[in-house]
Order: sequence, then C-alpha cells, then structure tokens
Amino acid sequence: MRKSSAGVVAVGMAAASMVGFSSAEPAGALTGPVAMTADDLPTWQTNGVVWALAQADGVVFAGGTFSTVRPPGAAAGTKEQQALNFQAFDAASGAPTSCRLSFTVGSGTATVRALAVSPDKSTLYAGGTFGAVNGTKVGNLAAVDIATCTVKPDFKVSASAQVRGIAVTSSSVYFGGNFTSVGGQTRQHFAAVDPATGALRPFAPAADDAGKSLLVSPDGSKVVLGGDFATVNGADSHALAVVDATTGANVRTYPGFIEPTSTVQDLTADATGFYTGNEGTGGGVFDGRIAMDFSTLDQRWRDTCLGATQAVQVYKGVLYSASHAHNCSSMGQFPQMNDRQHLLAESVDNPRPLLGWFPDTDDGPAGTEQIGPRALTAASKGGTDYLWVGGEFTRVASNGNRLQQGLVRFPNTPDTRSPSVPQALTASLAARGAVRLTWQASLDLDDSALTYTVYRNGTRIATVSGSSTFWIRPTVSTSDTATQPGTTYSYQVTVSDAAGNTSAMSAAASVTTYGTAP
Repeated sequence: MRKSSAGVVAVGMAAASMVGFSSAEPAGALTGPVAMTADDLPTWQTNGVVWALAQADGVVFAGGTFSTVRPPGAAAGTKEQQALNFQAFDAASGAPTSCRLSFTVGSGTATVRALAVSPDKSTLYAGGTFGAVNGTKVGNLAAVDIATCTVKPDFKVSASAQVRGIAVTSSSVYFGGNFTSVGGQTRQHFAAVDPATGALRPFAPAADDAGKSLLVSPDGSKVVLGGDFATVNGADSHALAVVDATTGANVRTYPGFIEPTSTVQDLTADATGFYTGNEGTGGGVFDGRIAMDFSTLDQRWRDTCLGATQAVQVYKGVLYSASHAHNCSSMGQFPQMNDRQHLLAESVDNPRPLLGWFPDTDDGPAGTEQIGPRALTAASKGGTDYLWVGGEFTRVASNGNRLQQGLVRFPNTPDTRSPSVPQALTASLAARGAVRLTWQASLDLDDSALTYTVYRNGTRIATVSGSSTFWIRPTVSTSDTATQPGTTYSYQVTVSDAAGNTSAMSAAASVTTYGTAP
C-alpha cells in the first residue's frame, strides 16, 4: 500500500540528523556573521605586486611594485596603461579613476609599501622606497591631496630608509619602517610628524629592528607597534608593543608573548580591540592572528593556523585575513594540505570555528615570494560595501582558476553563485521496502549550511539539511519509505544555499524495489 505524503515529508525532515559530520564544528552561513560573498567582481589588474591598500569616499588606493594596470580578463602585456607603483580605483566599478601618481627613485626599485588616509579623508599618506612623486622630491613618505591628486609640497619628511606602516590622526602621522633617522634626527624604526608640515614630533620609541604596522587607540593616547623587532626602548617585547602616543615611552611590553621566529606583519582594530597578523619562519612558528583588548591590553584569543598571515581587516564583526594557510588542525579545522587557502574569515569573538567564507587566489608567479594576497581594505560606494584584496597572485582559484593579477574584490551584495552539484548519488534497497539514498555533500564558498532537495521520478519528496566546508565533505543520507513493490524509481538531488541559489540536478540514480508491482 502507498504510504501517505505526510510520511514522506517526515522521513525527509528526520534525515537531517543522519548527515555525517567530522568532530570539527561546521562553519557559519553567509547570513551571519559573514557579510561578504565569495563572488569576486570584475576588477582591473596590475602587472606586479600590490603591497598596500587604503580607501576614502568610494575610492580605493593601491600601492606596490608595478608599472601598469589593465582591464579584467586582459592577459599580461595587453591593453595596459602606465601606473608607476600607484593607482586609484573606483570602489564600485573596479576601474581606474583619473588619479594617477608615479612613485620613482633615482636608483634601485621604487615601491609603495604603506598607505593611510587622514580622518577627514582629505589627505592620502604614502610610504615606501621612493624619492619623487610625479617629479616632486620626497623622502620615502609623501602626502597627497585627494581632491586634486597632487603632492602636498608643504609636507616635507625625509626618512633614511623604507617606510612600511602608517597610522594617521588629526594631529600626527605615525609611521614605521627600516629607517634609523628622520630629517637627520635619530628615530629607530618608528616616528611621528605633523600632518601638515611634516615637522618631527617628540614621539621616539626605539626599536631594534623594522617596524611594519601601527595603529592608534580609540582615545588617541596609545600607539600599538608591530614588526620584526625584539626590543622597544630596551625592553623585551618581541614583535608587539604599546607605547605612549606623545613620547613613545613604553605603556605595555610583551616579553615571551610571541614566538621569537614570528613577526607582526599587520594590525587592524575595531572599537574594543586590535588584531595582529603574524608570519613565522622555521619550525614551531606562530603564523596566525591574535585578538587583544584595548582596555586591558591583554589577549582575548589567538588562532594557531599555520601559513603566514600578511594582512587583517575587521568588517562588521568579522576578522578577514590574507595568508597562505595550510594547516588549522590545532584549532580543530582543516588538516595539513599541499594546497593553500589564502583568504579566511573568523568571528572577532572567537576564531573557532572558521566561518564559511573561502574564496581563494593562487600563490603568485615564480620569482616572487609566492605568498599570494598581501593587503586588505573595506570600501563603500552607492550603498554597497566591498572587500578589496591586493597581492602578488595571478589567478582567482575559487572562480575557475581564472586569470586575475594583483587585485580582486568581493561585495556584500546577495550571493549569486550556486553550490556545487551533489555528486556520487547512490540508491540502494533497505529494510521493509525502503530506498536508502546517499551522496557527497556539496560545497559553497560562502555558505556552509546547505539544504538538499530530493526528487523521485521528477517529483520533490524530501529536504535534508547539512553543513560542509572544503575539508569536510560528509556523506549525506536519507531514506524513501513511500515506495511500492516491484517498481523502478529514479532519484535526483539539488542543493540550495541560504540565498536560495540552487544547483543543477545531480546525475540520476535508479533502483527497483523487491516484490511484484501492484
């Protein structure tokens, strides 16, 4: 006798508990807390490495070591426009604006390594290795009027070597790098100047090695320093320190806090805390991210994924990071793998589990460090937000491994890509005339919580919910008990994400039940 349709629905709903899982917790869906999709948008490219990104009023500034830009989809060497180590882009279209600056140097290789915008968004500060901007002489640090895209000649600073990090307030421009003097006065890897004139401030923390990143506390009283150093003002404080914003005197040091083979490559902050991005070398390294509390200056959490972190960016409760992660097993996440996952997302409250957002790039071409992405910024225009990624990559691995060099961006618009089509569907006979169905879980790069719809002979009969990530692709299963004896059934499955994007039908699996047809 045919079972009632209500019985079929009940079976389908119960099947959700039958989905197989690893002991690792599933990642979150796009709708919470991840807001950016993994759907990359058409973006102009560079012919070299993008080291730094900044944004203001719907414009994204990119600095690095490159000489041209070209349209999305254009092969290297074609349709190029000159852009000497800098280009401004429209955040919404991904196309260049009319703001083009040439950063050059008399000898050696010019490069832009740091970009930061003033709080009023009128001035862009650029640091790196360069002696002139559009022919105006500068000394590794320059100020640019954003409205006119011209160098501010009254801002006169001369750092003795490369500038690698910048933080700006209304009263000071803080910067760090390889330099040991500024304007002929001793400044050991960190300094501050007047934002209008470039006059040197008394801020003078003495670090014994390069400064790479800085940020200022919300109340303006403290500056967080990150870099390669082992000591600050003579105190043991490897890679991380907090100093007074006026004098540079130590406020908090961190002896033994970060492994000696690890350095802080980048810093970012929200209203309550700051976050480090770390790179290590050799065995026993720390390559992950640390969340710190602004009020106590203590650690809130740290993740221990392996694969050097180059950049971090907070956006709406999520910490996005650029790295070449290859092992997060110490956090109960993905195991050691030969491939690299270059972009990750974590809740600012807890790094575990990794959130379900896994767009990816390649490492970059031979002859580079092959790190992949190196810079992040979040920009807004026309009511849409965009996460921009810069680096030395040449392909977007998560989108058909298509060619895309130096820059890529992701929006917070509704997700448009469907999960992968369910694979390896099998139909087998079970007890009491039931048909057992199994298939491999699908993958969606910005939704880990998926809904499968099962069809019998073209008619929908059940839905099954399950979670999956690129490293956890469990077998999903359900049973059809509403069958008749001696009858052949054909089954197919589709899968939908939280936005309603639905895959194509799976390949069909057929089975004939026992007995004689009625």
